[in-house]
Amino acid sequence: MGVTKIKYQILNTKFFIISLFALFANFSALHSQSTVKIGVALPLFTESDDNSKKQLGGEILDGIKFALTEYSKNAPVKITLEVMDTRRDPVVAAEIIKSFGENEEMIGVIGPVFSSELSESAINGPQFKIPIISPTATGDELASAHNYVYQLNPSYEVRGKLMADYLIKKNGLKNFAVIYEETYGENFKKYFENEVKTMGGKVLLAESYPKDPKEITEQIGKIVKYIRENDMFVNAANLNLTQKQKLENAGVRWSLIDSSISFNMDISIYYMFGANAKKIIDTMNIKPYKLKPETTKFVQGVIDAIYIPIANPNEINVIVPQLFSDGLSMYIAGTGDWNNEKTLQDNGVYLKNLVFESEYYPREDDPDFSDLKEKLKKTKFKLSKNFLFGFDAAKLIFRLIGDGSKTREGLNTALKNLVNYDAIKSKISLDYHGINSELNILRYEDGIKLVETYKITK
Repeated sequence: MGVTKIKYQILNTKFFIISLFALFANFSALHSQSTVKIGVALPLFTESDDNSKKQLGGEILDGIKFALTEYSKNAPVKITLEVMDTRRDPVVAAEIIKSFGENEEMIGVIGPVFSSELSESAINGPQFKIPIISPTATGDELASAHNYVYQLNPSYEVRGKLMADYLIKKNGLKNFAVIYEETYGENFKKYFENEVKTMGGKVLLAESYPKDPKEITEQIGKIVKYIRENDMFVNAANLNLTQKQKLENAGVRWSLIDSSISFNMDISIYYMFGANAKKIIDTMNIKPYKLKPETTKFVQGVIDAIYIPIANPNEINVIVPQLFSDGLSMYIAGTGDWNNEKTLQDNGVYLKNLVFESEYYPREDDPDFSDLKEKLKKTKFKLSKNFLFGFDAAKLIFRLIGDGSKTREGLNTALKNLVNYDAIKSKISLDYHGINSELNILRYEDGIKLVETYKITK
């Protein structure tokens, strides 16, 4: 065999080997791009015999697993999970998130779920440039203080500001009283109060009550005292026919005038005519007055609404009947803990006008919700609030990955720009410092009903 031919064969062999390496490298790259790993950090308490400890994390994990099952049926990108148990220990949670960050295969993390865990872990987001997505944490200065950290559950700040924004912008209310639980309720109250002032409204008085109150007589007494000192009233039973007609011509409902007469009830001029009531009533030659000490039947108007951030639904059983008995249940604005249909139903007779925000309101007429319930019937999984927190979080993340966000940076960019995503329990927008800025506005009227989904901006 000639030398030239031997060299030619050697070159061909080298080219073949190089081609194989290139093909293998391209296959490996393609494979790595079509398979990603997500870390999951939940309080599973796997080594505990206490099932009550396992429930929260277990139900959220079930939601994540089912979302993965559904996604994997037509998955453009394969996703695997690495699940770790935080044991609700902030130090353990931080170590887990750190280990996820050090693992280059990991492109994102679902969890932790408690604000205390996320507070300890959040620094790992920007340190390792890995998105950390908490389905449930509500603490302040978590996502807003750390890049790569996201809260799918609105924070205390968002909740307080959003309710103030909604009451003033959408309802034209301006003057508020606040009754709040002295520890947990304070988280909402301070942001509500600040936002009201920023928007030109007034918090006329704010009264706290202790945890697990037996009564709130003192707090209500201060509100009634304020009304007696600052509100002005008329009683249609004391007016002549001409004066009554002037009230009706000015837009006052005849049913209100009739109630004032029938029940000998004093009606606030501010309830009838708003901020300019004094000028309007003067043109009618009607002289308003302050309540007499013995008066118990009245409709006040100097306070537009009472904002009540409670710590748990049991407080409703104490607060609502007392407000009603003192004539102060005309407009109550609440927080997510009011979202308890059984408790509201038990107190329905006392509720005149209640609205509250909530991160949780799966709509029965939502086709996606109906489809989910039907599919779950064929599985071992059970639908619950915690299940939906996990399911919605995972479905969102898997969708972003399937749409092409297959790296840490890509996933982070997609989350940062996420607006008006339709999850089952609520809409999600993360353009407010990485925190969900959308909440369901609900009202109680023979059952809990959705008013609208409301969003705040930066």
